[in-house]
Parts: sequence; structure tokens; C-alpha cells
Amino acid sequence: MKNSLIKIFLVLFILLSGIGGVNVYADETDTGTTTEKTDYEKCIEDKDKNACRAISNNISTSIKNLEDQIAAAEQDQEAAFALAAEYAAQADDLQAEVDSLKIQVEDLKNKITNLEEQIAANEEKVAALNNRVKNRMVESQKTMHFNGYLEFILGSKSFSDMLQRIYGVTAITSKDRQDRDEYMGIIEQLSADKAELEVAKADLDVAYEEIVAKQAELIVMQEYYEDQAANIQMTLDALTEERDQYYESFSNLRDVLKSIGVVSNAGFVTPVPGSWIVETVWNYSPDFQNGKWHLGVDYAASRGTPIHAPAGGIVIRADDSCADPGYLGSYCGAWISGGGNQVYLVCEVDGKIYGLIFFHLNSVSVSYGEFVMQDEIIGYVGSSGSSTGPHCHIEMYYLGSGTLSDALLQSWNVTFSVGRGATAYGNRCYYDDGTYRQGAPCILNPEWYLPQG
Repeated sequence: MKNSLIKIFLVLFILLSGIGGVNVYADETDTGTTTEKTDYEKCIEDKDKNACRAISNNISTSIKNLEDQIAAAEQDQEAAFALAAEYAAQADDLQAEVDSLKIQVEDLKNKITNLEEQIAANEEKVAALNNRVKNRMVESQKTMHFNGYLEFILGSKSFSDMLQRIYGVTAITSKDRQDRDEYMGIIEQLSADKAELEVAKADLDVAYEEIVAKQAELIVMQEYYEDQAANIQMTLDALTEERDQYYESFSNLRDVLKSIGVVSNAGFVTPVPGSWIVETVWNYSPDFQNGKWHLGVDYAASRGTPIHAPAGGIVIRADDSCADPGYLGSYCGAWISGGGNQVYLVCEVDGKIYGLIFFHLNSVSVSYGEFVMQDEIIGYVGSSGSSTGPHCHIEMYYLGSGTLSDALLQSWNVTFSVGRGATAYGNRCYYDDGTYRQGAPCILNPEWYLPQG
């Protein structure tokens, strides 16, 4: 089994050789020649924790970088989707205007067609009238001429009859002229109306073409950003696949480290060797009634005493910006006010995930995203923040079953989702008598799990 795990690990080395962090050193053999050992060989063969840690940190760093790239790509994709939706909405808003202009253009076209028909009808009437007058004049020329006209007038039976005949001829000629002038006036007005409508239609045609072109541009922009989002999705898929490969590599590495004893399979080790407990959970005795909730255990030790990782894990927060010593009532603490210099560690023991917080450190020796081995020094005892003497306040949380790789998929807040004060007390995993109360996430009594040194 051990040999098969080492084979897996060597495959892992080949896969991850491009991530850097491979240190070499010279090792003299019996023949006097030198060979170079990689971090992977040093970790497996020599159980060199620093070499193992370097490999783990390289993987963790790669995972974090990929997570950052994924988060940035997701933001870019969200922005692209938002822009695509915005352009689509603008194009939709223009559609009502496009439809309205189209209707107006069609209406004007119909009106112009109607006017053209009326003009044609009146032109036919004028032509018919002209033909009638022309024909009458031709007939008159044939039968009357001047003498015929005189005979028609002189043939009157009386003076009044003569006047009537003269008036009749004149009336017929005048009526034809009046009708013709009326038709011509109608044609002139219709032509003017038509010209006006044609100008209006031309303006509407321009407006319609412009708004249709604008709508087309908006649709092009919408499609552009949709394509951008699709391309980003391809990038996201590739980054996610690469990240998942690192997660798998991390799990394989953990299995190898366990098999060679670098990381223990079960149990915690003493976090502060040589310390003694001065305060326990869940209250500051004898101030329980005053609501001064105490969510962890205080391990007193001399300033500068090393603080060890109770189990191998990932540092999700680390800060040492507070002065040491602090004072009672100090608010210094990057995340938990008064906690002073702090380290947050997520670790895996027996297939369960735990969160550990270390407060009041003199200094911190680890950083965010770093993988630490079990028993590795993560900082030193101090009295920073709201504190009256050197000690390390440790809080412990149960975060559920799984592996450390599973834990990396989640973003843990500073309270591990159980709250502070009375709220955290109400989210205990077990009652004070040890009976089960609730599942993850919940807060534990560190005394039940962490050996005292």
C-alpha cells in the first residue's frame, strides 16, 4: 500500500513539477558522486517537514491564484451579461418606436396613393371636359361658323327669344370653363397635398432608417457581450478544471503525507507545550451572570512560548499588527475585536473538518493560504489585544465531515457561522454534560480535544 501511494506521489510530482518550489541539495554517495534530491524526494525519503510544507504551499498558492482568477473571471462574465442585457433592453425599447414609425410611413404611403388616385380621377374629368368642348367646337365649325351662328341668333322669333339664344350659347361656354377651372383647382390642391405628404414621408423614412440602424447596432453590441460571456465561460471551465486538478493533487499529497507519518491520521497534539489552563469555557468565573461569555480556553505560558498547530491544515487568516503587551479593554484585533494578534486554522482530523482560532499572540509565524504540518510552530504566546498577561486563547469549531480539500471549497467567516457571545453559546455542538446538541457548524470545548502540555 505504501509503495502504491509513493508511486501515486511520484506521478503527482511529474504533474506538478511546473509549479515551482523544487529545491535541490547535494548528497555524496559511496562512489564520490553527488545526486540532487528534490523537495518531493526529501519529503518522502527523509520525512523533511520543510520540504513537504514547501510542496503543500505551492499547491495551496496555485489553488488560491486560480480561485482569484476564477473570481475575477466571474465578475467579468457578470459584467458582460449585464451589458448584453442592457443593450437588449435598449433594443427592445426601440422596437415600439420602430413599429410606430413603420405604421406612420405606411399610413403616409396610403394617403399619397389615395391622393394620386384623386388627382388621376380629376385629370380624367378635365380631359373629358376638354374633349367635349373640343368636339362641340368642331361640330359648331361644321354647321354654324359665323353665318350659322348669325342664322341661329337671327332665327329668333322675338327679341326675348334672341336674348335667350345668345345667353344659352354663352352659358354653355361659361359652364365648361367654370367646370374646367374647378377641376384644375382641385388637381392643384391635391398635388400640393401630395408634395407635402411626400416630404413628410421622406423625413419619416430617414427617421425609420436611422432608428432601425441604431437598433441593429444595439443588437450587435448585445451579441458581442453575449459572445464575451461565452468566451469567459470557456476560460472559467478551464480554470475550474485546473483548480480541481490541484484539489485532487492536494488530496493525493495528504494521503502520501499520512502514509509516511508526516501528517498524523488521527488525533490532535498539544498546542502550547508547558502551558496550564487559567480560564475555560463558557464563562469567565465568577462573572457568568454578567454575560461575559468566554468561547475558548486560555492556555497560560511564558511570553514567547511556541504555539504549535494541533493538526495539519490551511491558514485562512493571520495578522500580527497589534502591540504586545496590550491591555484590558483594548480593541486591537484585525477580525475579533480585542483578540490581538490572531491565527485562523482549518484542519482535518479523522475525516472531520475543524476550525481553530488562536488569540493574543506575541507574533505570528504563518501567513494566509499557508499549509502547516501538525505540530509546526504557527506563532508565539503573548498578551496582545485585551489581555492582562501572556496566554493563548484557543477556540474550536466543528465544520462538518470531509477532507481538507473539501474545506478549501468554502469561504469561512471570522465566526465560522456560529456567531459570538450568547449566540455562539447557543450554537454549542454539545450540552455542558456532553450530550449531543446540534451538528455543524457549531462550537466545541477545546479541552475535550486538545491535549494539555
